[in-house]
Parts: sequence; structure tokens; C-alpha cells
Amino acid sequence: MSQKLDYSSADFIESTPNWFVKANKNSKFDDLLRNGWDKAMEEGVFRYTMGHLETKILDGPKQYVAQLNVKRATDRRQPQNITSLNQPFNPDTFNFTKIKEREILLTINNTDDEKSSNSKEIKNGLTPVQDRNLIIVNISPLEYGHVLVVPQVDSCLPQILTRKALQIALEAVLLSARRSFRLGFNSLCAYASVNHQHFHAYYLEHELVVEYGAVKHITGVLYQSDVMPVPGFVFQTHENSVSTLTRVIHKITQYFQQNEIAHSVLLTRGVVFNEDKNSDNRTVRIYVWPRQKFKGSKSLVELHVAVIELGGHLPIKGMPPEAFNVAVVEMGGHLPIKDENSYKNMTEKEADSIIETAKLPEEEFQKIKSDVTKIVFEDSEDKNDS
Repeated sequence: MSQKLDYSSADFIESTPNWFVKANKNSKFDDLLRNGWDKAMEEGVFRYTMGHLETKILDGPKQYVAQLNVKRATDRRQPQNITSLNQPFNPDTFNFTKIKEREILLTINNTDDEKSSNSKEIKNGLTPVQDRNLIIVNISPLEYGHVLVVPQVDSCLPQILTRKALQIALEAVLLSARRSFRLGFNSLCAYASVNHQHFHAYYLEHELVVEYGAVKHITGVLYQSDVMPVPGFVFQTHENSVSTLTRVIHKITQYFQQNEIAHSVLLTRGVVFNEDKNSDNRTVRIYVWPRQKFKGSKSLVELHVAVIELGGHLPIKGMPPEAFNVAVVEMGGHLPIKDENSYKNMTEKEADSIIETAKLPEEEFQKIKSDVTKIVFEDSEDKNDS
């Protein structure tokens, strides 16, 4: 039976220990999620157990975390056919209102928001409407604790970020006391496999390069990261409120939607921007990567064909294109690899080359950067005016 977690901003954990300190402390959120996940594994809710998972750190400055996960590639649900970032929600295809009750671990609810919204609705003579924010198991897990965070599940929203969804995602990270808890979003045409608004979240007990990599300030709360082969934008909770960040990031992703720009979003603990990797000054980093579009539900081979047509290039000779898809976790430096040969032979150079297939042409990225800079600058000006 699933459980309910009511929380408020008083429950947020602003900082977690760095990776040079042994730390296994759980919050109430972690206990509920992990205990529920363990129970679901014991009861056979998943398509496979995690005993087959192998992990290694690739040599090189990025220290990519490579994992062999053949079952994830062979046993997962068939991805839906996606042709547009603005594809409507289809109630006849699989969505998260159709899952089994035993797949639901948690319903989470911000009581601060509940009080605010209910008082407004009652004042206007309306009956307060409840819309569940679910945390459900991913039955084909990448790693320990792999779940899906499904905001406002009953509204049946397509895989398009709303500001409310961004708020729930960021709050979920802040509710966890574990530095290993990450949360990610893939837009349609960026390897989202179900057109129903959701995030992936899981625990990975290894530090990732995006958690300490240097960034360049652009304007206001906006920074650029070039630590991965695909450049992207990055924000931090340090000295910024949840409200500010969700407002700004939502404006950016709305712009992406309007212009059919595929994107991946990663929320992860890390050091405050441009501090030493060993720093105790910790924050939550939010990465937003505009990226090449992938249409359809077929293999990565077709993505590579599309990339070539757009002037890109294939990975270096000898590395099969199906080694891994380039979705949000891969953009962050975690590489779930599909076959044993690729896992054994993967190098940082080869991983870089595969990830780079998601990179936009430089001229296109610079146009997006200019537009995003303007969005953030104008948001800052509007805030100052108000």
C-alpha cells in the first residue's frame, strides 16, 4: 500500500556532505522511498532485479560512471512513437493513470501550496481540487531506487514541463538527504518514452563531473556549462529561491517548446558554482541542455542517420551506435550501457563522441543562447520593476 508524505519548506535540506565524507543519512522522504522500493523489489513488482548490474569509472578527467545494464535495454516497455515536442496527450496509449496500484510508492504534497491554493478557491466559492503528485517505481530500473516522479498525474498532461512540475521536482531533490539522489527530465524528441509528464529519479553512489565542473556566468541566475560534449545552461539554488528558479527555467523551456527545441533537464547536488571540488559549500545544480531532436521509437542507429543529415558525425569507428542512448542521465555523465562488448571497451573518448551526437550546430546553439539570455535578463528586469 502506498504512503503519503506531507511536507513544507521547513523540511528542505539545503546542503549535503561532499563526496570526501562518508554519509548515509536518510531523510523521512528517503526512508519512505527506499523502503517502499525495497519492498516492491521483494514482491516482484519489477521486470528484473539489480543483481546483474556492473559498474566502473572510465579513465579520464570526466570520470564517467559506466554501468552494464543489458536488461534495461531488452526488458523495458516499448517507447511510444514521438514525432513532435508538442504531441498531444493520448489517453488511449499507455500513461501513468494505467499503472497497477502496487507500483505507487508515495503521494507527495506540499502543505504550504495546499493552504494557499485552497484558501483562494474557497474565497472564490470553488471546491478545492486535489491532483495527486505520485512517486512510482520504474519497473525497468537503471539503478537502485529508480522511480518516476509524476506531478499532477490526474490532469493527464503531456511530457511538457509546467512550472508546477519543476517546483515538485526541485522540492523532491531538496527533501532528500542523500547527495546521490538525482532527478532528470527528457522532453519529447529527447528520448522521453511516455508522453505523460514525468521525471526519472534514482540514487547513484558516485560523483558526476557535472556536480563540480566549472561554469561561466552569462547574466543574472544564468550560467553556461561546457564540461560535457553538449553545452548547456545551468542554475543553482545557492542564493536563489525555488520560486525564482522555477519561474525562469519554465520561461526557457516554454521557449524551447514553442520552437521545437528538444531538451534534457538534470537536477543534482553539487558544489556552489566555481568552488573547489572538495568544498563544503553545497547547492542543487539544475542543468538545461538544448539538444538534437530524436523522432520515433526505433534504435539509436536512426538518430545517427538523422545527425549525419544535419551535418553531424558518427562515433569513432568500432563503437556500435547502440552502446547507449543520449538521454538526460548520459548527458550528466552516467552511462547505462546496453551490451557487454561496449561496456568492456568503452573509453572516455568514445563516450564523448557518442554524447556529442546530441550537440546542436554551433550557430544554432549561439542563437538559442542569445534568446535564453534575453529571457533571463528580461525576467530579472521585470522582477526589479515589480
